[in-house]
Amino acid sequence: MPTRLDHHRDPEYRARNPSLHYFVWDRGDENKMYEVEEEFVFLSAIDRVDPLLLNLLEMWCCLMLQTLTKNALAKYLPANMVAPYAGTHLNIAIPLHQAPYCVMVDTQDPSMYHTSDPMVAQYYTSLRRRFYELKFSPNMVLRDYYAKVMRQRVITRVQTNQKKLVKGLEGVEKLVKIRLNKSGSAHQEFFLASFSFTISRKWVHLEHNAPVQVRFESITEDEFRRKGNHPNVYCLNATKDDPASRLAVFVEGTSDSGAPFAGWLRSNAEKKVFKINTLVDMFEGGSMIKSRHLPRRWIELKFQNQHGEIVQQAFYTKNSSQKTD
Repeated sequence: MPTRLDHHRDPEYRARNPSLHYFVWDRGDENKMYEVEEEFVFLSAIDRVDPLLLNLLEMWCCLMLQTLTKNALAKYLPANMVAPYAGTHLNIAIPLHQAPYCVMVDTQDPSMYHTSDPMVAQYYTSLRRRFYELKFSPNMVLRDYYAKVMRQRVITRVQTNQKKLVKGLEGVEKLVKIRLNKSGSAHQEFFLASFSFTISRKWVHLEHNAPVQVRFESITEDEFRRKGNHPNVYCLNATKDDPASRLAVFVEGTSDSGAPFAGWLRSNAEKKVFKINTLVDMFEGGSMIKSRHLPRRWIELKFQNQHGEIVQQAFYTKNSSQKTD
């Protein structure tokens, strides 16, 4: 027990193991308004650690102190026993649903919401719904907690996308997609995140979903100042001020006739320069959010509107800091 108390009191431990409890606790360090007096009350003691028994004891405490959500309390307490203060909850998940025997379940794993077990799917869907309900909680601390978690998710998503993009500099395998233009002619391309790259059919014909090896090669700004554009620059219309002037794209694979091919891609599309400028920004540690303030960039943003719907917006920035749709 002393070890567990030491963990609770350790700011570094709380930072490594974020939870709603710790979030409320740490708010007291930031704002005196939320400061609370530490008081650990031992309601039960057991001789050995049994995860299932601990879950039952935690559920008992949550019901006794009414720290679960109102819906959960109404389900597990007798009628008319829910206290007026219920709803200012610190326990979003029901302890009975926690995995026993130290088998931790990641509630952020998308597969948990699409499991073939209807009971498991129902639980994880309700758990996610209860979290999103915090956005409209009457308690300002809970609303702040929701906002903090959502901000961190955005940061994590940006960092994850950044890591995936950087792998392109090491070489990646991509599948070529074939689609028909309005004129009926075939167009073949592959994607790196939201960025598309065309492989001209004047050069090689490929099958749909044919794998190609792709390597993105970038020179530094210092190399560019000394030597100029990358010798195999992808964007032929890139100016000296465009980061796209420093990027080349090499592909190799097998044609639909079985013949090997390899070479550097080229594009003379003006708007492609804007897109590749943004890609180079991201290769070098930037993000769409940062690039939106730079000239000659292509920006694609996803955000949640007031109705909770995911909205996608794409636009090009102008030669100045202004942007246009």
